[in-house]
Amino acid sequence: MATLRDIRLWKRPKACGWIAAEIAALDPTKPADADRIVLLSTTRLLPPLGAPLIFNLLYCLGFMRISGQVEGARVVDGSGKIHRAPERRAEETIRHFVTWIGHGPGSDAGAASLASVRRIHDHYARRYPISNETHVHTIALFAVQFDHLLRLVGAPGYSEAERHAQVVHWRGIGERLGVREMPTTWQGMERVLEDHERDPRWYAPTPEGHRCAESLIAYFAARWLPPGLRWAARPLLLSLLPDHILVAIGEPRPPRPVVWLVRHGIRLGLRLDESFLPERREPVDLATVLAA
Repeated sequence: MATLRDIRLWKRPKACGWIAAEIAALDPTKPADADRIVLLSTTRLLPPLGAPLIFNLLYCLGFMRISGQVEGARVVDGSGKIHRAPERRAEETIRHFVTWIGHGPGSDAGAASLASVRRIHDHYARRYPISNETHVHTIALFAVQFDHLLRLVGAPGYSEAERHAQVVHWRGIGERLGVREMPTTWQGMERVLEDHERDPRWYAPTPEGHRCAESLIAYFAARWLPPGLRWAARPLLLSLLPDHILVAIGEPRPPRPVVWLVRHGIRLGLRLDESFLPERREPVDLATVLAA
């Protein structure tokens, strides 16, 4: 029977074949190449099974973090769809994300998607103004989110080329949404994230933020867990957020053994994927994320 020590040796170079070779041949400073690298990175990280679950997990974690924004919480809570129709809210958001990843923000499909999102933002901004600082924080969050989650559970994050590509890709998204003064480097994105989330003028506990976090937990539980296990959504999601985020959204940190179990369980799942599930032979078909 394999021990945990043995499991550490199961890791095989899943992305050291065609994905790594193609990334190495691309220039992450060029928008078209950066978009291709982002798609390849997604292909590398998404297992053949469970991609819809992972996208929903990232959606919930990302918007729980946005719920810590004073301005972001106000508009997400005030617009109401996250409470009134949480599944439709999640599907619409994920549809935009997979369009940007699958086609790039500069493509016809990406440009149409971003124009639609900008119209929605402009509509709600009449009642709930959002500063450029909050928009920059959101862009930085989505640029680094997957890498930070991987490192949180103790798994390898993005390569330098992948990090640079994420910055170029998300700057392209931000530009089409009218966001100004975005960082130009990975370190800049991380610095914006940290500075914004340490400043109570921008990031602090609010009733709106807590309501949004509760709706996201309830949505994830109903979407993925049977009735008898829906209680597990709360410790799962909260174990994957840093402590200062939990403070901002008014949620308690799960017990340390639970946090350890969740994070190590996800890391083990990643290693098992790399060891036993078949490699993809082509870029991930993100239509499967929407169809599930």
